[in-house]
Amino acid sequence: MTDPYQQQPYPGQDPAQGHPSGPVPAPGYPATPGYGQAPVPYGAPMYGTPYAAPYPGVTPLKTSGLAIAGMVVGIVALIFFWVPFFDVVAAITAIGLSWAGMVQGGKPGWTGQGMGIAGLVCGILAAIPAVIFLVWFFVSLSAVGATCAFYC
Repeated sequence: MTDPYQQQPYPGQDPAQGHPSGPVPAPGYPATPGYGQAPVPYGAPMYGTPYAAPYPGVTPLKTSGLAIAGMVVGIVALIFFWVPFFDVVAAITAIGLSWAGMVQGGKPGWTGQGMGIAGLVCGILAAIPAVIFLVWFFVSLSAVGATCAFYC
């Protein structure tokens, strides 16, 4: 009995010799070069250099560190708006760093304008409740201080 899945010889071909040009790869798959050779040693690149530059002569863009710092300080200022003096300083710092990051991100070879805009928005949104909370803090201190001063 013969195997029904075995490759049948072509008409006029001797079944003992196989295909005249060698083994035929399965349809849709390329022939495996070097079949039966020694494996590639561990750590050696198999398919050329890894992490090659996509286009020769093109350098990647640099991300503005000022924009990153402005965004981080703006988010921190937005979270800690209830801390009276810290938040005003943090909001002003976030606005300044984000503005400088937007300017730097707009130069050729730099990126980060989106983070600068996000830091600027967070800094402005943090400054508004910070100023309101600071005014409320001083009004409440003056109301208590009218009867007690600072020696209670």
